Amino acid sequence: MTSLSYSQVAQISSEELKELKEYEKEKELYSKECVAQSINFAVSKKNKEFTFLNIYEMFSCYLAIILARDKEVVAVWLKILQGRCEIYLSKNSDWLNKDIRYIDNITKYLKNISKNAPDDIELYGDNEYIKSFSDFLSVRIAIVGNADNTNIITISGICKEYYKKVKKAKVESSIPSEFLKHIKKVASYIASAIGIIECARNIQYKSLFSNVQVFKVSPVIINNQFIYSWKNIIKRFIDEDKYKCFMNRCLKKPKVMERISKVYTDNATQQQQQLDGNDVKQCIYLHAEMNILASLIIDKKIFSRVFIAISKRCCYLCELYTDFAREQGYNIIVSEPQLFTKCAFDWKLMKICSRWKLPHVRDNEFKVRSLKYILENLDQIIEKRLECYTNSLLADYSDGQYIYRYIKGFSSLPDNSFNLFS
Repeated sequence: MTSLSYSQVAQISSEELKELKEYEKEKELYSKECVAQSINFAVSKKNKEFTFLNIYEMFSCYLAIILARDKEVVAVWLKILQGRCEIYLSKNSDWLNKDIRYIDNITKYLKNISKNAPDDIELYGDNEYIKSFSDFLSVRIAIVGNADNTNIITISGICKEYYKKVKKAKVESSIPSEFLKHIKKVASYIASAIGIIECARNIQYKSLFSNVQVFKVSPVIINNQFIYSWKNIIKRFIDEDKYKCFMNRCLKKPKVMERISKVYTDNATQQQQQLDGNDVKQCIYLHAEMNILASLIIDKKIFSRVFIAISKRCCYLCELYTDFAREQGYNIIVSEPQLFTKCAFDWKLMKICSRWKLPHVRDNEFKVRSLKYILENLDQIIEKRLECYTNSLLADYSDGQYIYRYIKGFSSLPDNSFNLFS
């Protein structure tokens, strides 16, 4: 939606004007998300105490782990009814045919869910840590039986054992975090698979799982959401001189510039967008847990306890929205499975996601107030971060003046293929 002239605004109705103002506020939100992620990336928050989970909530956690593949995020809500249960599944991206087949298998074969879990891990490279795990894996497989018939349960169990061994020996600092995360993820399948099978076989819950229905919540994705430019948002907080100083500081921080480049890359063309342009676009989507929360809980006014399991850590904006919903009387718990910790959220560093979409609930007043609440929190983050960046650098302004002029000259040129952040 392009900006309207004064005469055009004067001709629209009060209802249309209200909708326009709401659209502009949302546009502001998505614009500030981009700035916040670029300069702050993550927000720390005070830890929470462990929340006791009942058997149904644990089942949701197990299912979220089993469903998640690669970098996907899956949310699960288990709704218990008289003599049956409904499972609502949501993910950030579109449902693919392979997802539907996988879910059908889960619905039909709860007792044998582990057979449909993702493929075994692949070992590659000749690094010391890979060789260490490979040797450990070979010995354990030889102990349990034929390596050719080793299933995911066996592999997961060995991964879990290896992960515990590494943690106990306190040598994880010498092992790349991505490798250790992969080991940890595969290890989580054994707990999830066994947990799901135990639930399905339990006489007390057998009737529920023998009459289970699975529903896939449709994703909400907007590929071309217009946003305000980087410069437009930054200059709402600081003046021109501080902006020049701030840009000079950013250029000296490779990680910040890398995030700016990534955030402001057009999703369709994969081209860098102008930092002071008028037609900046962003691809946004409704996060999996927000999709369930908005359409199934808030829209239906369910104020009783609701537990939504997610396969990965909740982002900062999802946490803000959930906090706001709790303040309105909703008893909501959103949590990733805690299979390797003794308490929920023993870490509390949450990412700011620049592609986060505000849930559109039927209660417009709720939507407007939640938007205001999130914007206020983002404003505080941006303001504090900019203050940190600029206060100690005013004296360096003259040194960075030529850099700022170069940026301004570049960003004003159309169709320039030069990558500012290379």
